[in-house]
Amino acid sequence: MTWRFEIYDTLTSTLDFCRKRASLNEKAGLVVIAHEQSAARGTRGRKWSSDRGNLALTFLLYEDEEGKLLSVLPFIAALALYDACIESAPISHKIASQFQLKWPNDLLLNGRKLSGILIESGYNERGRWVNVGIGVNLVSAPQLSDRATASFSEIVPPPYNVTFAKLIIKSVTKWLKRWQDEGNDVIYRSWLSYAHPVGSRIRVSRSNDILSGFFNGIDSHGRLLLQQEDGYIIPVATGDVFCL
Repeated sequence: MTWRFEIYDTLTSTLDFCRKRASLNEKAGLVVIAHEQSAARGTRGRKWSSDRGNLALTFLLYEDEEGKLLSVLPFIAALALYDACIESAPISHKIASQFQLKWPNDLLLNGRKLSGILIESGYNERGRWVNVGIGVNLVSAPQLSDRATASFSEIVPPPYNVTFAKLIIKSVTKWLKRWQDEGNDVIYRSWLSYAHPVGSRIRVSRSNDILSGFFNGIDSHGRLLLQQEDGYIIPVATGDVFCL
């Protein structure tokens, strides 16, 4: 697969743009970057601010023949995002330790939301397409009512958004190859090594309830394992996670 970069000054949303292209049977490997988005969105339809200088990126892939890529893709994207942050910052354990992955699709900087990943899929004549949207607060962070946010510029001079996007895509290529060669386990183990620690207290907000307990890792399907006070473990497939 060859990556094909398209860079735009302003789009309503890179995800919406790629959705239209997927509906026209676009090949895998399309990468769309916008310097600014006028109608960006996050998970569960939340509005997402995407100021000029921040990263707005979506890339297009197709589900593999065995139907196994979609479940592991959020973790591949998160690992690629983490790699890009480390490569863009000075080589320093102190700085690296400030970045942390949070299930299922966030990257934190000192416990605050730096980035989010949103994955959408559908079908066209080529099969099941998958769009991976990534937003990163490189130069500024939006103010959100339900969580604290951070920007890359707080710790080091922020990278140019297109340069940062290319680092992400380079790392996506690396992790896709490792997944194809070694399977899901290497992805999940690698993700856990950069995530909030096992045993940390978390709260999970689902569509119909709120659960509290301790992070106990992820299972073979990528579900979060929430351990309650009595030791009972609940696998969580979807929900918003808050570190306490």
